[in-house]
Amino acid sequence: MEVRAHDLLQFRDAEDLIAPRPLPEWVGEAVMFAPFAVVRRAPVEHGNIPVGIRGPARNQRFAAFLPQSAVMRQITPVQLARQRGWRQTLRGKQVKALRALDFVDESCRTHQLLWGPAGSVGFELASGLPVVSAESDLDVVIRVPYFLPVGRARQIADDFSRAPVRIDAQIETPRGAISLLEYARGDMPILLRTLAGPVLADNPWEC
Repeated sequence: MEVRAHDLLQFRDAEDLIAPRPLPEWVGEAVMFAPFAVVRRAPVEHGNIPVGIRGPARNQRFAAFLPQSAVMRQITPVQLARQRGWRQTLRGKQVKALRALDFVDESCRTHQLLWGPAGSVGFELASGLPVVSAESDLDVVIRVPYFLPVGRARQIADDFSRAPVRIDAQIETPRGAISLLEYARGDMPILLRTLAGPVLADNPWEC
């Protein structure tokens, strides 16, 4: 199966996880309530997918691996955006980070770009658990397989600046991910997050 960073994977229980050290107690409890793992930006090793488990506290994050055979369902950020589930819930109108999704949706449709929510917002939309707080930012992934002019990036960043919360948007290129705001400034080289680690790139779309 093909997975990308920020995809959410549903699985059975914490016993499916592979880790170099014992699982903290909170991991088992978190998985019991929401058996979802977030794909990390790292290589798949021998059929084992690099994932992260999130707990109720901000400092509760645990890196592990999940065998492909244990994955019951894969949910991508783009799928969450297409479903627009935030429009069918009361929290979608009350919580700022969820309300801000309409700002992103309108801008990306205008620029004909695929996008999706990540972070706590993506996790809530996939799992149904109310994990987004009043102080939460909105993490967004924008899939851009072909070169995006800096001028268009500035227009998108300007659109996002009108949202009710801070939007942390990443542009996903075939080589890795860059920050929308950093790219919109036009300063090169730019930090590119790849499967092999961060590198500086003059053109994030060129191999």
